[in-house]
Amino acid sequence: MARISVNINPNILVWAREEAGYDASEIALKAKIAAEKYKMWEEKGENIPLGKLKDIANYYKRQLAVFFLPEVPKKINKPKDFRNIISVKTKLSKKVLLAMREATHFRQTALEIRGEGYWKDRTNWINEVIANNKNSDEIAGWLREKLNISIEDQFNWKTSNEAYRVWRSTVENQLGILVFQFPMSLKEVQGFCFTDSYPYAIIVNSNHSYTGRIFSILHELAHIIKHTSGICLWDNITEKQNEEWVCNSFAGNVLVPTNELQKTDDLKEIRAFANKFKISPEVYLRRLKEENKISSVKFFTLLDQIKASNVPRVQKNVIIRPEVKSRASRGETFYTLVLDALNQNRISYTQASGMLDLNISRVLREA
Repeated sequence: MARISVNINPNILVWAREEAGYDASEIALKAKIAAEKYKMWEEKGENIPLGKLKDIANYYKRQLAVFFLPEVPKKINKPKDFRNIISVKTKLSKKVLLAMREATHFRQTALEIRGEGYWKDRTNWINEVIANNKNSDEIAGWLREKLNISIEDQFNWKTSNEAYRVWRSTVENQLGILVFQFPMSLKEVQGFCFTDSYPYAIIVNSNHSYTGRIFSILHELAHIIKHTSGICLWDNITEKQNEEWVCNSFAGNVLVPTNELQKTDDLKEIRAFANKFKISPEVYLRRLKEENKISSVKFFTLLDQIKASNVPRVQKNVIIRPEVKSRASRGETFYTLVLDALNQNRISYTQASGMLDLNISRVLREA
């Protein structure tokens, strides 16, 4: 059988590689292509074996049809980098770039289904916060009322998993902000958010603990209130990083209101209080420091002890049903949005399957 070769717009090949986070030599090696030959494809786009183009598309996580578009698609808008890691600021990893692409696709889908007016109206509460010129403490108290999450509710949650599910769903339902989660390196990013267009979205790292994901949601929410898209590594900041410091303080204040903070310098008690609030001991300790309820010397001593005792979260090889994984990554709001649009005949089964990465017919049969 004769080998099929195709001609494409070479700039699309360059765009796809850069958006996926590959160097030209790296993808040539993975696809078993001579580096000079691959570079020639990016220069001229001629005589590319279709089989090799399919391989490249798989590495770039793109549909093959993308490479036959007449014009180069737009690059995704990346959030501002607030991380205190100079060495990684020049290049984001493939997993983070893929998470940004996925989140951008989900947001565009939600926009197409509901329209800009719907999502804009859902976030009108931000204008109320800005108009009333509230300070950080006032916003934190106002937000708890808006979310209708009381301290009693927080204490009654059985596990941090339950706490995360409630905070996440409530932020989506009450504030109109989508919350997605994807696995990424915790050394690279703990969360990021998009406010460049509607709908706004928060993305958390599913490799993080549930308490870490809760804090990420509220930290990113502070960025959204400031109308700032950001990439964050919030447990690795200094007081010189003013905006990140303020966002951390806001998140801590929401989770542990000042009038609920119990003064202590005993690590065992700090762990007990943290467990009660369904937060990490470090967050409770930092709240004590912010409210001047603990000395700096004691704070840093206890912080070192907490960090030294933190055990990295081990990823278990558990088989997760596709629909559970789809819901978890996309969030209940987006998942339901797609199924509702399908039931209303606004999108096709094929479109819904692509949006949720599921066999929709099978999911509906089992429902």
